[in-house]
Amino acid sequence: MKKIIFIVCLGLILTGCQQRPSSQNGITAERQEAAKKLFAQSILLLQQKNLKGAVASLEASIKIDPSDPNPYLLLGQILLKAQQYKQAEDFLDQTAKAFPNNGTVFYMLSIADKMTDKKLPAVLAARRSYEIFKAQGDSDNIKSSAVLVEELIKDAQTQEDENAKASAKSPEGKKAQATKPLKVKQMDKPIKK
Repeated sequence: MKKIIFIVCLGLILTGCQQRPSSQNGITAERQEAAKKLFAQSILLLQQKNLKGAVASLEASIKIDPSDPNPYLLLGQILLKAQQYKQAEDFLDQTAKAFPNNGTVFYMLSIADKMTDKKLPAVLAARRSYEIFKAQGDSDNIKSSAVLVEELIKDAQTQEDENAKASAKSPEGKKAQATKPLKVKQMDKPIKK
Protein backbone atom coordinates (compact mmCIF):
# COMPACT_ATOMS: atom_id res chain seq x y z
CA MET A 1 0.00 0.00 0.00
CA LYS A 2 2.84 2.37 0.87
CA LYS A 3 4.45 1.60 -2.49
CA ILE A 4 1.27 2.57 -4.35
CA ILE A 5 0.98 5.86 -2.45
CA PHE A 6 4.67 6.54 -3.09
CA ILE A 7 4.30 5.87 -6.83
CA VAL A 8 1.17 8.07 -7.06
CA CYS A 9 2.95 10.90 -5.19
CA LEU A 10 6.03 10.50 -7.38
CA GLY A 11 3.82 10.64 -10.49
CA LEU A 12 2.13 13.83 -9.28
CA ILE A 13 5.48 15.43 -8.47
CA LEU A 14 6.89 14.56 -11.87
CA THR A 15 3.76 15.85 -13.60
CA GLY A 16 4.05 19.10 -11.67
CA CYS A 17 7.73 19.43 -12.62
CA GLN A 18 6.90 19.04 -16.27
CA GLN A 19 4.43 21.92 -16.12
CA ARG A 20 6.72 24.23 -14.18
CA PRO A 21 8.85 25.63 -17.02
CA SER A 22 5.92 27.52 -18.55
CA SER A 23 4.76 28.78 -15.15
CA GLN A 24 8.34 29.73 -14.17
CA ASN A 25 8.60 31.89 -17.28
CA GLY A 26 5.22 33.33 -16.34
CA ILE A 27 4.02 32.81 -19.90
CA THR A 28 0.86 30.84 -20.20
CA ALA A 29 -0.79 29.76 -23.41
CA GLU A 30 -3.32 32.57 -22.95
CA ARG A 31 -0.56 35.16 -22.67
CA GLN A 32 1.19 33.79 -25.73
CA GLU A 33 -2.06 33.94 -27.67
CA ALA A 34 -2.70 37.52 -26.54
CA ALA A 35 0.83 38.51 -27.59
CA LYS A 36 0.34 36.90 -31.01
CA LYS A 37 -2.91 38.83 -31.48
CA LEU A 38 -1.15 42.08 -30.62
CA PHE A 39 1.62 41.23 -33.07
CA ALA A 40 -0.94 40.55 -35.82
CA GLN A 41 -2.69 43.80 -34.91
CA SER A 42 0.60 45.68 -35.25
CA ILE A 43 1.03 44.33 -38.78
CA LEU A 44 -2.46 45.50 -39.71
CA LEU A 45 -1.73 48.91 -38.22
CA LEU A 46 1.46 49.13 -40.25
CA GLN A 47 -0.48 48.34 -43.41
CA GLN A 48 -2.82 51.18 -42.49
CA LYS A 49 0.25 53.44 -42.03
CA ASN A 50 -0.53 53.84 -38.31
CA LEU A 51 3.04 53.76 -37.05
CA LYS A 52 2.30 54.89 -33.47
CA GLY A 53 -0.40 52.28 -33.06
CA ALA A 54 1.85 49.56 -34.47
CA VAL A 55 4.68 50.48 -32.10
CA ALA A 56 2.29 50.52 -29.14
CA SER A 57 0.96 47.06 -30.09
CA LEU A 58 4.49 45.68 -30.47
CA GLU A 59 5.57 47.08 -27.11
CA ALA A 60 2.49 45.54 -25.48
CA SER A 61 3.20 42.22 -27.17
CA ILE A 62 6.77 42.29 -25.85
CA LYS A 63 5.55 43.01 -22.32
CA ILE A 64 3.08 40.13 -22.43
CA ASP A 65 5.46 37.58 -23.98
CA PRO A 66 9.10 38.65 -23.87
CA SER A 67 10.22 35.24 -25.16
CA ASP A 68 8.91 35.79 -28.73
CA PRO A 69 11.56 37.45 -30.93
CA ASN A 70 9.14 38.50 -33.70
CA PRO A 71 7.84 41.71 -32.06
CA TYR A 72 11.43 42.72 -31.26
CA LEU A 73 12.49 42.17 -34.87
CA LEU A 74 9.59 44.13 -36.30
CA LEU A 75 10.08 47.00 -33.85
CA GLY A 76 13.78 47.07 -34.72
CA GLN A 77 12.91 47.25 -38.43
CA ILE A 78 10.49 50.10 -37.79
CA LEU A 79 13.14 52.07 -35.91
CA LEU A 80 15.67 51.52 -38.70
CA LYS A 81 13.18 52.49 -41.42
CA ALA A 82 12.24 55.60 -39.43
CA GLN A 83 15.97 56.45 -39.37
CA GLN A 84 16.01 56.51 -35.58
CA TYR A 85 19.38 54.82 -35.57
CA LYS A 86 20.50 55.58 -32.02
CA GLN A 87 17.20 54.36 -30.59
CA ALA A 88 17.39 51.29 -32.87
CA GLU A 89 20.95 50.61 -31.73
CA ASP A 90 19.99 50.76 -28.04
CA PHE A 91 16.89 48.63 -28.57
CA LEU A 92 18.65 46.02 -30.71
CA ASP A 93 21.58 45.85 -28.30
CA GLN A 94 19.16 44.87 -25.53
CA THR A 95 17.38 42.50 -27.91
CA ALA A 96 20.70 40.81 -28.77
CA LYS A 97 21.22 40.14 -25.06
CA ALA A 98 17.76 38.56 -24.84
CA PHE A 99 18.22 36.54 -28.06
CA PRO A 100 21.95 35.78 -28.34
CA ASN A 101 21.40 33.12 -31.02
CA ASN A 102 19.24 35.15 -33.39
CA GLY A 103 21.26 36.12 -36.45
CA THR A 104 18.68 38.60 -37.71
CA VAL A 105 18.94 40.61 -34.49
CA PHE A 106 22.72 40.89 -34.89
CA TYR A 107 22.40 41.75 -38.59
CA MET A 108 20.03 44.62 -37.79
CA LEU A 109 22.23 45.70 -34.85
CA SER A 110 25.17 45.88 -37.25
CA ILE A 111 23.23 48.20 -39.52
CA ALA A 112 22.20 50.41 -36.59
CA ASP A 113 25.82 50.53 -35.37
CA LYS A 114 27.00 51.44 -38.87
CA MET A 115 24.48 54.26 -39.10
CA THR A 116 25.59 55.65 -35.72
CA ASP A 117 29.20 55.50 -36.95
CA LYS A 118 30.28 52.73 -34.59
CA LYS A 119 32.47 50.78 -36.97
CA LEU A 120 33.95 48.11 -34.71
CA PRO A 121 30.64 47.16 -33.04
CA ALA A 122 29.06 47.07 -36.50
CA VAL A 123 31.69 44.64 -37.79
CA LEU A 124 31.45 42.48 -34.67
CA ALA A 125 27.64 42.30 -34.86
CA ALA A 126 27.75 41.44 -38.56
CA ARG A 127 30.35 38.76 -37.89
CA ARG A 128 28.16 37.34 -35.10
CA SER A 129 25.17 37.20 -37.46
CA TYR A 130 27.35 35.37 -40.00
CA GLU A 131 28.43 32.84 -37.36
CA ILE A 132 24.87 32.21 -36.23
CA PHE A 133 23.54 31.75 -39.77
CA LYS A 134 26.47 29.50 -40.63
CA ALA A 135 25.75 27.31 -37.59
CA GLN A 136 22.11 27.11 -38.70
CA GLY A 137 23.02 26.31 -42.30
CA ASP A 138 21.06 29.33 -43.57
CA SER A 139 22.93 29.92 -46.85
CA ASP A 140 20.98 33.02 -47.98
CA ASN A 141 21.57 34.85 -44.73
CA ILE A 142 25.18 33.64 -44.56
CA LYS A 143 25.80 35.42 -47.86
CA SER A 144 24.02 38.59 -46.73
CA SER A 145 26.01 38.71 -43.50
CA ALA A 146 29.30 38.04 -45.30
CA VAL A 147 28.59 40.86 -47.75
CA LEU A 148 27.79 43.19 -44.85
CA VAL A 149 31.02 42.31 -43.02
CA GLU A 150 33.04 42.90 -46.18
CA GLU A 151 31.29 46.21 -46.83
CA LEU A 152 31.91 47.41 -43.27
CA ILE A 153 35.60 46.51 -43.43
CA LYS A 154 36.03 48.27 -46.78
CA ASP A 155 34.26 51.37 -45.42
CA ALA A 156 36.55 51.39 -42.39
CA GLN A 157 39.66 51.04 -44.57
CA THR A 158 38.50 53.81 -46.91
CA GLN A 159 37.85 56.09 -43.93
CA GLU A 160 41.27 55.30 -42.49
CA ASP A 161 42.95 56.07 -45.85
CA GLU A 162 41.07 59.37 -46.13
CA ASN A 163 42.06 60.32 -42.58
CA ALA A 164 45.70 59.53 -43.32
CA LYS A 165 45.66 61.68 -46.48
CA ALA A 166 43.95 64.55 -44.67
CA SER A 167 46.45 64.50 -41.80
CA ALA A 168 49.38 64.37 -44.25
CA LYS A 169 48.10 67.57 -45.92
CA SER A 170 47.62 69.45 -42.66
CA PRO A 171 50.51 71.49 -41.19
CA GLU A 172 50.59 69.17 -38.16
CA GLY A 173 50.77 66.15 -40.46
CA LYS A 174 53.68 67.62 -42.45
CA LYS A 175 55.52 68.43 -39.24
CA ALA A 176 54.97 64.88 -37.99
CA GLN A 177 56.31 63.50 -41.26
CA ALA A 178 59.40 65.73 -41.01
CA THR A 179 60.18 64.47 -37.52
CA LYS A 180 59.84 60.80 -38.39
CA PRO A 181 63.03 58.86 -37.75
CA LEU A 182 64.85 57.87 -40.89
CA LYS A 183 65.05 54.25 -41.80
CA VAL A 184 68.63 53.05 -41.80
CA LYS A 185 69.76 50.07 -43.79
CA GLN A 186 71.70 47.48 -41.92
CA MET A 187 75.08 46.82 -43.33
CA ASP A 188 76.32 43.35 -43.97
CA LYS A 189 79.87 44.15 -42.96
CA PRO A 190 81.02 46.43 -40.20
CA ILE A 191 82.78 49.62 -41.26
CA LYS A 192 86.57 49.42 -40.95
CA LYS A 193 88.54 52.29 -39.53
